[in-house]
Amino acid sequence: MAEITDTIVKTTEFAGAYKIQILTATLTTASDTIVLTAAANGMSEIIFADAHLTAGVSAACSHLQVSYSALTITIASKAAAGTAATAWIDTTVEILVIGK
Repeated sequence: MAEITDTIVKTTEFAGAYKIQILTATLTTASDTIVLTAAANGMSEIIFADAHLTAGVSAACSHLQVSYSALTITIASKAAAGTAATAWIDTTVEILVIGK
């Protein structure tokens, strides 16, 4: 499981309890998960999640696929050919999450 190393909470123009969080995490596998909790992250529902690589970009790890279900975000790192990444050591990602 990827470990969240930093969290930034942005104020928004959204109505109600919606907020934006920017999470930083280091990947540990080609398909990694991050589990948010209401207590630690202040979210009970994810509306949107997307991520981009901030360190460790190479032909063996060139892009990401992001999906979410409930409060679990899954990040699949991919090689340039579209196959599963073969090198993700020291790969850092920034994840944009909109939720409430």
